[in-house]
Amino acid sequence: MIENSQLQVLMALTTADSLSQAAEHLNITQSAVSQHIKNLEAKVGFDIVTRQGKKLVLTPGGRKIARLGKTYFKRFEDLISEIQQDNNRIMGSVSMGTLFGVGKSWIAHRMVEFSSHFPDLEVIVGMDYPDRLLTQFENRVFDCLVLPRQLAPPHCETFHLHSEKATLVVPDKPEFDISDKSTLKELIEYPFIFFEERDPLFFNWCKSSFGNVPRNVKPRMVINSFGQMLQAVYEGLGIAVIPTHVLRRSYFKDKVKIFSGSFEYTSTEFDFICHTENKDSLKIQTLYQFLVKEVENFEI
Repeated sequence: MIENSQLQVLMALTTADSLSQAAEHLNITQSAVSQHIKNLEAKVGFDIVTRQGKKLVLTPGGRKIARLGKTYFKRFEDLISEIQQDNNRIMGSVSMGTLFGVGKSWIAHRMVEFSSHFPDLEVIVGMDYPDRLLTQFENRVFDCLVLPRQLAPPHCETFHLHSEKATLVVPDKPEFDISDKSTLKELIEYPFIFFEERDPLFFNWCKSSFGNVPRNVKPRMVINSFGQMLQAVYEGLGIAVIPTHVLRRSYFKDKVKIFSGSFEYTSTEFDFICHTENKDSLKIQTLYQFLVKEVENFEI
């Protein structure tokens, strides 16, 4: 039987470069760390650490046991928290992962508000790229995620949270004679500003607004920043399709022409994602319901 203390040493070694660092983190002696490693290796029958130059690192087998240990401790802490939630007291911790854009523009602010209602709850918000978020979710680093629907991992619970919209934005200049009556053929005569090559936001907007997608459209500029795209539109360099949440908080929102109605379309569905075993958790359900109520301010 693997002891808790051995798992704690293994987890400490995932971030430490040496036995001394792991010992300092756990507030035990270096010899105690070394003995725990020897005892654990004797139990499992394979090496759990190896050296790479001057660094001490976990072997593939050691990393697997460390992940299992982290999941075990997290689930144990969650169980204790659930037991402590008598009289609807929400305690323990809850962690959420999301993308940089939605995290900075909405999630972080709302989670601060959520935390203020539950002083006994530790709230953790992480922002990263999709693949890293999914890996951390799988490893139980995050209790829940807020992501575009198409990024939801398998074997999880998803709840609809918000529909993000995007629309056409054009320079407020006479040479850009564009109205909501303009045809796609007329629009593609103007220079375009893309977020990326073969910008899916632009082409999906074309299909939604006109029922087809133009061929051989080459952008005048490609800028991987919606804020900078809006500045380029303001300066008269071209037209662009921009998410409405960017427009709401942009300095340029009153300095460019923004179309709505038939030129506005739903670009992304955002979902609240949690582990299947936690779908009925008081913490998770309370957080989800809080975000649903706040969704009118969801500037993503």
